[in-house]
Amino acid sequence: MPELDRLAITLGAECDPDDSLLDILSPLRAQYPVPLVVIRDDVIEGTVGLEVVVDAFGHDLAAVRVGEVMRPAPQLDIGEATEHGVAAMRAGGAATVIVTESQGGLFSRQRDQRPVGMVTDALVLATIGKNVTDKAPMKILSGHRDLGFNVPVSPCQRNCPIKQDIATYVDYVSQGRYVDSWTVIHETNPFPSMLGRLCNHPCETDCKRGWDPGEEPVTIRSIKRFSTDFAFAQNLWIDYKIAPPNGRRVAVVGAGPAGLTCALDLRVQGYDVAVYERESKVGGLLSTSIPPFRFDHRQLQWELDMILATGIEVHTDSNIGTGENDVKIDDLLAEYDAVFVSIGMMKGRILPIPGSDFPQVTDAMTFLRQISYDRIPPHFPVAGRVVVVGGGAIATDACQSSIKLGAKEVWMVAIEPEDRLPAFGNELHEAKEIGLHIKCGVIVKEIHADERGNVTEVSFAPLQPMEFDPLSGKLIFASVKEAEGAERWTVPADLVIFASGQIMEAPGDTVPLTQRGLVAADRGGHTGVDRLFCGGDCVQGPSFIVDAVAWGHRVARSIREYLGDDLPSDERIYQTTVERTDDHRQSEVFARTDPPILEASKRYDMSECELPWSDREAIVQSIRCFQCDSVHHYDTAVCVLCGACDDVCPEKAIDVVVFGEDRERSSGGETMVCHTSGGDPGAGGYEGEIYINYDRCTNCRICEDHCPVNCITFERVRFIDDTMRVVEKPRISVELPLVAVH
Repeated sequence: MPELDRLAITLGAECDPDDSLLDILSPLRAQYPVPLVVIRDDVIEGTVGLEVVVDAFGHDLAAVRVGEVMRPAPQLDIGEATEHGVAAMRAGGAATVIVTESQGGLFSRQRDQRPVGMVTDALVLATIGKNVTDKAPMKILSGHRDLGFNVPVSPCQRNCPIKQDIATYVDYVSQGRYVDSWTVIHETNPFPSMLGRLCNHPCETDCKRGWDPGEEPVTIRSIKRFSTDFAFAQNLWIDYKIAPPNGRRVAVVGAGPAGLTCALDLRVQGYDVAVYERESKVGGLLSTSIPPFRFDHRQLQWELDMILATGIEVHTDSNIGTGENDVKIDDLLAEYDAVFVSIGMMKGRILPIPGSDFPQVTDAMTFLRQISYDRIPPHFPVAGRVVVVGGGAIATDACQSSIKLGAKEVWMVAIEPEDRLPAFGNELHEAKEIGLHIKCGVIVKEIHADERGNVTEVSFAPLQPMEFDPLSGKLIFASVKEAEGAERWTVPADLVIFASGQIMEAPGDTVPLTQRGLVAADRGGHTGVDRLFCGGDCVQGPSFIVDAVAWGHRVARSIREYLGDDLPSDERIYQTTVERTDDHRQSEVFARTDPPILEASKRYDMSECELPWSDREAIVQSIRCFQCDSVHHYDTAVCVLCGACDDVCPEKAIDVVVFGEDRERSSGGETMVCHTSGGDPGAGGYEGEIYINYDRCTNCRICEDHCPVNCITFERVRFIDDTMRVVEKPRISVELPLVAVH
């Protein structure tokens, strides 16, 4: 954050400590939210704000003296950092810090400090909200922080649920620094191999490269995969530095992406962490719900091993519930300092229609789970016919898995029109290339069987045109109505798979539930039950992997705050580095490309479909990045406020403001990057400021080229994560603390 002089406002009206609250009510209202300054004998004793009047309602305001309710007002030099002002306010329970400046010359024996203004807590909060981003997912986990520099947050990072430092890791790939890129990714993302393939990439939705008509966003997700593929091929390993044990013990229920992310964050901070998992392997939906052709399972195991090698204790085959052999939530709460429940929604929903109880009817979650254990699901009809009810990503995976397992004919049947199916378009295209049939605009009505109870066909009713929410694009279910008088459509089937939703299995009465059957918890995972935290799909509903990772980071911070271990420390020092960034101004000559897909004739087994990039392709795609995290650095000792940068900026993103001149502010930017002066403004000198609108700036660096005094450079500020060290993967298998509980 900036120094106090950047935030300071003039001192408010004065009052005497012997005044009553009734006496000061009128001036206090007049200058709200600025507090009154309480002065006795020309000495500031404190401040009084409108909040004390509110607290005093119900009392006789004329009988309450200002001196009884005023708050202290610490004093700091106007050049001090705002962080020191905040610390002074917190230490004294104040809402304001009085800023002072010295009287007398530099070498005067007497340099008295005189009050010249104030900074209130409201001003500090407004500055935080405007200028910094929540960096909580970082391993050093300090919450809001700033260097006092202008550190813009790129739009892609702003839109990323885990706030990855995207521009940096993309830039490192463009320089051939693949390992550095992978390390930056790991600062907030323990599963880059998965998110490099399966992320819904909201970062690309807000990529500034795609803001211009005719341009497409940077292929961020695939660049992440490239860095991870390189590290895996080089046999590298993240060696986490574990903080000294702090004596706290936390239980994590569910070894999916949310649970393992939370466990890793806590373990790095010195907690003893035990993970309880219902399955016989860790990974949650990553291991049990995503078929092998989507990703390289060896890379997932590599990432899981790096997490568990930190010393996390894992109990597999440990179901949390109310059954006789289940682990009880109450027992965990009694044993551990905190419990995080992230059980996901691992059970599929089968619609209650006639015939849904036949043995050849299953749900997609169960079907995919059985495949994940290298087993052919029961009743699977090799060379037979499969019907999958549903149109989402789970349905698409079940369809492709059925084709790859040997089904002769596979249908996906959904209520939405084909152009409105929830599944990603590229996945549907891949599935159709290998033989998937799709029927849309119908609703399942009945499953038919022969006299022996074997499924023979499924009947569907055609639907009227449906309505969709104009904002979210989601189907409005109230508009789903059968077409009157239309004949039912039937399709032969030997196996029916329902991919029509997922259900959370309640872990016990201790965990509070909502009317939707989800866990009742806020965004930080607080449930209202002492020491119990919940997060992930069980709170949010079915979502994306990156959202689960974000839940893990947030809940880890909530647990530390609850246990009193995440309070700011004056002794904590954050290491930073400032880097000159490369020139990518010719990047518009390259078009976006996506990784190639294995040709259809070779996609009839479980081999991974998406092919890797070459070095050349990865570098070319990385060069397309604007590096929106770069900041203009003006050398204030050299800048003469000539305005050349403002004149040549093609995006009109720069405003040069010379005091005393009427120069138009056209950029709308509020980030001040330069304040400089030269000589006496009244005698031919100059003084002014330069502002940047980083939503407009594309880092083309034309301003840098045309600066006549060479005062502009482009730099990136990075916080150094000292909890990770890249080493060669241990040659012997890592001893993982795995405990099987039956």
